[in-house]
Amino acid sequence: MTKVPETWKQNLTDSGAADADNIKELEEVFNKLDLDGNGVIDEKEIGQLFKSLGEDVPAYKCREYVQALDRNKNGKIEMDEFLIIFAKHQVDTGKDKTRRLGQELARSVQLVKNQGRDGAMHSYSEPEKRAFAEWVNQNFKDDKMLAQPKYLPIDATTDQLFQRVKDGVLLIKVINKNAPDTIDERVMNKNPKNEWHMRENHELALNSASSIGCSIVNMGAADMLAGTPHLVLGLLWQIIKIGLTSKINLHKHPGLACLLDEASGETMMDLQNLSPEELLIRWVNYHLENAGVYKRIKNFSDDIKDSEAYIWLLHQIAPPELEAQMNNPQAVFTNGKSAVAHSPTQIMDETDFNRRAEMTLDTADVLKCRAFIAPQDIVEGNPKLNLAFVANLFNMYPALDSVKGPLLTDSLVEETREEKTFRNWINSLGLSIPFVNHLYYDVRDGLAILAIEDHISPGVVEWKKISKPPIKMEIYKRQNCQYAVTYAKGLKLKIVGIGGDNLFDQSEEDNTLKLGLIWQLMRAYTGKILQSLEKASEDGGGDQQKDIDKSIIEFTNNKLSSSGKQTSISSFKDSTICNSLAIIDLIDCIKPKVVDYTLVNLDCGTDSEAKLNNAKLAINWARKVGARIYALPDDIVEVKPKMVLTVFACLMARALQNK
Repeated sequence: MTKVPETWKQNLTDSGAADADNIKELEEVFNKLDLDGNGVIDEKEIGQLFKSLGEDVPAYKCREYVQALDRNKNGKIEMDEFLIIFAKHQVDTGKDKTRRLGQELARSVQLVKNQGRDGAMHSYSEPEKRAFAEWVNQNFKDDKMLAQPKYLPIDATTDQLFQRVKDGVLLIKVINKNAPDTIDERVMNKNPKNEWHMRENHELALNSASSIGCSIVNMGAADMLAGTPHLVLGLLWQIIKIGLTSKINLHKHPGLACLLDEASGETMMDLQNLSPEELLIRWVNYHLENAGVYKRIKNFSDDIKDSEAYIWLLHQIAPPELEAQMNNPQAVFTNGKSAVAHSPTQIMDETDFNRRAEMTLDTADVLKCRAFIAPQDIVEGNPKLNLAFVANLFNMYPALDSVKGPLLTDSLVEETREEKTFRNWINSLGLSIPFVNHLYYDVRDGLAILAIEDHISPGVVEWKKISKPPIKMEIYKRQNCQYAVTYAKGLKLKIVGIGGDNLFDQSEEDNTLKLGLIWQLMRAYTGKILQSLEKASEDGGGDQQKDIDKSIIEFTNNKLSSSGKQTSISSFKDSTICNSLAIIDLIDCIKPKVVDYTLVNLDCGTDSEAKLNNAKLAINWARKVGARIYALPDDIVEVKPKMVLTVFACLMARALQNK
């Protein structure tokens, strides 16, 4: 075990960054991250550390840590250098992170080592494995397709979860549970009999997950087929979180308007732009205030370890019909198993936090909302699982006053399909930026646009000029936005009438300009992929100046014609595209036998339902053959040129990849 050098122990204690207990804990943390036991860790392991704690530290900051602390310039962090990271992070954030960072990994995050297909050692969380396995058991216990031993029930104490996802069926079910109708289950291989069919299911699942905003970077069908633990858990968490938080907004719950902080001058638009996590924290504090207690929370880790917030929250949100039982410590109910409610006073009298957490979850059992967490997850402050628990509570018992009148309808605008598509595309790229919940608001600091630009053309962004988070002053956000516009010009995008202020401000005109820029970035990203694939293909080509639109149309028609298909397209506005037959035929050309023409309406005419049926099948078959489609069925039926372009572009990319 690598030890902290004695000189550094003295430095840390003298500076107040850590005490003797912290240092011991940090030694344990270091050795858990040092998976190969060679006495050093790299920047990826630093990022993994913070992610496991729910800390979203961008990759550039991890790189900065390495560059600043790697004194011998070997690209690795030794123990003494590692300790400085915690002190530096403490200074950067203005919060005392050191103790929590050490404790969370040393005592809370039960990391299990496993060897991946690449031979490297990876870690995963035992509590997450248990929580997700139990969630699957509960949510699919009545699913007829999964009601067989090869799927359910899953023993949460073993590694069965990783075995049960291997044929892709369970993953597809999980996606549809959390994002209904994302996958047309007619398209999946329901009883995959060989590895090829399983891979097709995983392609369908992964590309569908990407379409709803999951990052599947460095994940492939082979990883899911192998049941790689850390990747399976990472994907499941993204999918489940999207499902849990999808309704935590003002459109689905107008009652959230009661959380408006009018005293600080907050507007309804400000409230709408809060993330689901921020709304949940306010929701908890709202009920704590109504309970007449002083307890408030700022996070789902440290602030909930004593269970007090949960104790009062559960009693505040309990429906009237359960109120009497909730306040009767002797009440015992049967719901598959016995559940005992405990009064707040009885629970608060318990001084042992582990026992208190058990009593709190006994009370949650009465409400039938004990999901995701075990007592130790509360006491140890697991941020993911506690967020999931609270989100589930909100979805079951929001307990908010109804809001009537024009209060919301006058000031809020619901997200359009196009905006949702672009937002999901950004999130799926796996960039080192916070999750984009609100397209226009979350790009106002310029960082998301800059990250996309750098992703399209690595090195184009001079990061040393960019203000990094947390950015408190508006002027620095506007400067970032101006840099983003400047770099967009360098990417040869059409930046007419767009300035940095347009990216920051939120008028209807500004948002329209933002949308136009993001579309150009998506198109440039697609074009770069096609150009690189054309270069690598046996056809050569790859002319950087070649018009992307003409290239895609030419490829599509040549492919269809050479395969004896009767369909073709003249442009991405071609009205015949509305029946999806050209798309379906192209998929059949790229990968024969995937398309089942018995499901296709070959003569849609003016039948809108028939067109929608074909569009759903087309998108799902495209994803099944490996095309990462973000468009929605309605985009095809309505022949939305931008989205139609992306469909044919993704299919072209997949065909070139096959070469």
